[in-house]
Amino acid sequence: MIIGQGIDAQVISDVTRLAERRPEFIDVVLTPAEREVFDVRKGKHQMEFLAGRFSIKEAYSKAIGTGIGSEAHWHDMEVLPNEAGQPVMVKHPKQDEAVAHISISHTGDTVHSSVILESLASLHQPVSERRPSWLEISAEALAHNVAYVRDLTETNRFFAVVKANAYGHGLPQIVTAAKRAGVDGFAVATIDEGVWLRQFGVKLPILILGVTPATYVADLAKYDLIPVVASETWLDDALSQLNSEATLTVSVAVDTGMGRIGIRDRAELERVVAKLNAVDNVVFQGIGMHFATADGNDTVYFEKQLAKWHELTDELDLPADIWRHLANSGTSLWHEQPSTDAVRVGAAMYGFDASQGALPNRELQPVLSLKAELVHVKQVPAGTSISYGATYTTTEPEWIGTVPVGYADGYPRALQGMDVLLPDGRRAELVGRIAMDQFMIRLPEEMPVGTVVTLIGQVGDEEITLVDLANKMDTIPYEIATGLSPRLPRHLVK
Repeated sequence: MIIGQGIDAQVISDVTRLAERRPEFIDVVLTPAEREVFDVRKGKHQMEFLAGRFSIKEAYSKAIGTGIGSEAHWHDMEVLPNEAGQPVMVKHPKQDEAVAHISISHTGDTVHSSVILESLASLHQPVSERRPSWLEISAEALAHNVAYVRDLTETNRFFAVVKANAYGHGLPQIVTAAKRAGVDGFAVATIDEGVWLRQFGVKLPILILGVTPATYVADLAKYDLIPVVASETWLDDALSQLNSEATLTVSVAVDTGMGRIGIRDRAELERVVAKLNAVDNVVFQGIGMHFATADGNDTVYFEKQLAKWHELTDELDLPADIWRHLANSGTSLWHEQPSTDAVRVGAAMYGFDASQGALPNRELQPVLSLKAELVHVKQVPAGTSISYGATYTTTEPEWIGTVPVGYADGYPRALQGMDVLLPDGRRAELVGRIAMDQFMIRLPEEMPVGTVVTLIGQVGDEEITLVDLANKMDTIPYEIATGLSPRLPRHLVK
């Protein structure tokens, strides 16, 4: 859905005269990063660049309907060239809500620009913003977790794993918070997730952890994504389809015992490395593996995988600046680091205990909370059945509150009997079956409609965690988090 559109035109010579009269105007309009691009350009190209940025920012302010200086200041917007030289709006005030599609055209002494804002919500299913149930995503907790893992691992590069809608936390919110936290790159599962990040304005390196069909090699190069080379066959196929004028950056996957993807044979690995080193338009950037048991008590298999890694990769003819990325969250939290080049962190960044209590506690903070308001409160007499199947019947008069969350939101039926937290930290039990869009709780007394209850999160000294829900479901917290429906609004909070 288009939520804003703005156009603008500027006369380049007018902008030039203004900059000559008031040189400070250049730094008023351009961010430091834009100024760097401006400074390397010469002659008329400098003024075309300045006029273009001036115009596109005016167009953006019209798209949001406020003009410059109300909700959008000059440095709130940043437009930089991508790898192909195309202008991309990498920062803007509405980036949590919308993708900014921009166009800058020069004709003679005039620059024309256009901005179209497309709602992120409309790119998928509708988000239920007008229903009082929501997720809160803590930027402060995420920043703490990133800093904590950095200190623990002494890594040179922190890659934030944001696959599966950022583990259910919401891509726009997590990417925004992760960039603020100073991560060095992102990791995704699919090429489409990577393309989304680029369209969202991410300029940092993006690793794709899953195998991308080689037929999409042109898109990989276009969006400057780093695919995994999982076999010699894949590499040969990709090289045969790669345009000689395009550049592809890759990372090689080594299978040391995960049994998922990657090269398992030393001879094949040597051939792959030789081919990568021989091709001019391929950047051999990384080589990595994945530990299968890093979050468990028994280290035997972990050590076996590490030994296999050395057997396969030692003495390989690797580029001097290659990134060796072996550590997932479990390895980052509980093991001596096999390499400090880079870590790929998902669970720990979101505050999950990947070991589920099997290993020593780490000082991580949960990033996600799930809250809702009571939408209906009533007192019912003894003998009243609640919800489908009449699985709960009151034995005395009770106050019943209705919560607008159901299994379509990723709160499964099997959680019947769980507690929620009231505003003072008291627990209220979920009674009756969970329906598609709502469930009921037993209240200790009458409470007003609009009372906020916490389904996941902390109130005072009381807390309900993803682990609590996972234990009730006999699963893992990852499955609960990634199952939270996109229709639940995600709000980035402090």
